[in-house]
Amino acid sequence: RVDDIPPGISLLPDNILQVLRLQLLQCVQKMSDGLEEQQQALSLLLVKFFIILCRNLANVEEIGMCSYINHVITMTTLYIQQLKSKTKEKEVEDQTPIEEFVRHALAFCESLYDPYRNWRQRIAGRFLSTVEKSRQKYKPASLTVEFVPFFYQCFQESEHLKESLKCCLLHLFGAIVAGGQRNALQAVSPATMEVLMRVLADCENWDDRNPEEVSRKAELTLKCLTEVVHILLTSSSDQRQVETSTILENYFKLLNSDHSALPNPRRCRQWESRFIALQIQMLNTITAMLDCTDRPVLQAIFLNSNCFEHLIRLLQNCKVFQGHLDCLAVSTIQALTAVMHKSPAAKEVFKERIGYAHIYEVLKSLGQPSRELLEELMNMAVEGDHMAVGILGISNVQPLLLLIQWLPELESHDLQIFISNWLRRICCINRQSRATCVNANMVICIIETLNSHSALHCTCAENLIALLGSLGSQSMGSEELLQLIRLLRTEEPKQAHPYVVPVMRAILTMARKQGMSSALQYFNLYHSMAGIAVPSIHKWPGSAFSFSAWLCLDQDRVDPSTTSKSGKRKQLY
Repeated sequence: RVDDIPPGISLLPDNILQVLRLQLLQCVQKMSDGLEEQQQALSLLLVKFFIILCRNLANVEEIGMCSYINHVITMTTLYIQQLKSKTKEKEVEDQTPIEEFVRHALAFCESLYDPYRNWRQRIAGRFLSTVEKSRQKYKPASLTVEFVPFFYQCFQESEHLKESLKCCLLHLFGAIVAGGQRNALQAVSPATMEVLMRVLADCENWDDRNPEEVSRKAELTLKCLTEVVHILLTSSSDQRQVETSTILENYFKLLNSDHSALPNPRRCRQWESRFIALQIQMLNTITAMLDCTDRPVLQAIFLNSNCFEHLIRLLQNCKVFQGHLDCLAVSTIQALTAVMHKSPAAKEVFKERIGYAHIYEVLKSLGQPSRELLEELMNMAVEGDHMAVGILGISNVQPLLLLIQWLPELESHDLQIFISNWLRRICCINRQSRATCVNANMVICIIETLNSHSALHCTCAENLIALLGSLGSQSMGSEELLQLIRLLRTEEPKQAHPYVVPVMRAILTMARKQGMSSALQYFNLYHSMAGIAVPSIHKWPGSAFSFSAWLCLDQDRVDPSTTSKSGKRKQLY
């Protein structure tokens, strides 16, 4: 209730914490004999009171230093063991009071170790910047040494524990990692990582449990792993108990787990759809992991973990499934794009280790692609939203060649027209894009696709020929011109090839003088580190020399990452 005048709040007695500690200790001592209903209610009331005290963040550190937390963890451990044994023995006794205490105890721990609720905000989709975090005045309480054994023990024989309680435990772990680096590095240990991987593996075994609860548990586990990877990136090697590479190794092993070893009844259609849904969640988490400030460092760790091989193997192995393959392929392409994003080294590694010819064959073996999959390949080419033509240019030309090669295989003429129209726009947007495509031998690739003219829609073919004309006006070799002329040959001498008119228009486009005169050979100073190196003074021929050149300034594409106050600019010396 919002009042005009806040209620008068008196200070608590000085000895209140000592009194509460003694009452809590008495409850703990009587736990072994079993608490009466009144004592259960008292212990719950005490925990609720501690939660309220922690809402004044100035109290958090002091309460954390007292023995309350250890008493609460002791009681929670015993109650969780009791809940497991009751479920194991299939006792139908009402366990609501015990469950309520466990939930409140875990909430109390959250308020101690994540006083600003960073984790809950993250779960809700709000990401705090480094500046916002630095303004957080009060520190979380120091993590008790009891936590890691407690967390590990709770997930022993966890099949007898309710999914909702497992989610509460995962929320607590996420809160500790998001609450502060010191506690996070203490909590991220081989034991807790083993638990998270086991929980994730357990999500494959749905049994008769509520699918929504299991999916929620998987989502929380993956968010915890994302937080763990980000916190490890900001730490030094002597602070870490676990390396990121070890986590990724186990992660990819789980992602590519051998489902064929499962008994046939388990591999029903419903199980397959749930298994693929989990794999898609895991692939999307890779993209979330790579969305961080130290992205190049994490990309290097992913490359060293052979991530490309794991992702391609996932696509190859999934062919045994009946449905949802397209969704899995889309998420795999998104993960590949995230690993290669703005990293020339990662792109080269992918070309050498996997190759776009191989990924094309793998994708083709999955059957006819959906529009979503083709759009994801477009996104890979521009490393962003493919619809932002004019804002984003070509960052990776190889997926464009793959799309051109795939056109004759597409049964849908609408898709052929859609892709060819987009290719024509993105490849001809400016001189830089045309040069990139020409250097990647796109002209030959287009001519080879046009050779399958019986499988191409006429509009699609016209778009490709118009693209060819635009690229040819930039640069056209004798071999490419010969292939283009040879394309017009027909088996019947008197019958004209359907491409004669559009090809002649394309050749006229190449020959036509467009705009200002421009050099056919030039220095490309597009990249941020590009420049012309001048020899040192003592190597100059004589006392001085001059260098003359025309300068052509193309309209540059807008890079959203550089449209800030400290945006990059070219300098002429």
